[in-house]
Amino acid sequence: MRDYILNQAETADKTFTFPALNRIVANWRKRRQLRQLEQLDDHVLMDIGLTRDELIRVQRVPLAVDPVSELLRVKPMSRGLRHK
Repeated sequence: MRDYILNQAETADKTFTFPALNRIVANWRKRRQLRQLEQLDDHVLMDIGLTRDELIRVQRVPLAVDPVSELLRVKPMSRGLRHK
């Protein structure tokens, strides 16, 4: 299933006229959503398995890097999430 989704994402990326720009805009939107998560109380963040420091750190990665994937890559097992 993961291979299928990856293949679909790569195919969609190729059909877009400017795939790099598309990826950067998508990553920028994800950073906006992560900034909204920063507004939550520390207890709520703890409940969903995040820390404010992690949110801030992944927002500092380059725009070409997906911040959500980076967040999952750092501590996937501690959150009970599996990123295959």
